[in-house]
Amino acid sequence: MPMFATFQVRDIAATTAFYEAAGFVALATIPGENGPAVVHLRRMKYQDLLLVPGEPIPGSTTVSFSAGGEDLATLASTLRAFPGVTITGPADTVWYTSDVTITDPDSNRVILTAPRLAELDQAKQWAATFEGDWAGKQ
Repeated sequence: MPMFATFQVRDIAATTAFYEAAGFVALATIPGENGPAVVHLRRMKYQDLLLVPGEPIPGSTTVSFSAGGEDLATLASTLRAFPGVTITGPADTVWYTSDVTITDPDSNRVILTAPRLAELDQAKQWAATFEGDWAGKQ
């Protein structure tokens, strides 16, 4: 089932352009009285963002998406050229992924994550130590 993260942004046009550079596509723009009321962006299936005009609450929204095979170092380098954004990573996590954290000018965060395939065997051994209903159902 799809999930939509909603980001309040000061400048929908600039934020749309930034997320398009991050690999999102504008699926729909719903007009409002003073410009777009909503811009629906999608990066991959079930990776949707809704941009709405408003006063952002810094750091209030973080979503994580699969990088889908994208070269995170190249993407991070491209996005660092945008003013007002913070790009962290790629950085390795203790759970065997490499992540890039994108913080847009309104302080909304998107984390793109990719498995570290060279360490897949170690990751499986580590995951085998977990407890829960899902254990062993990979």
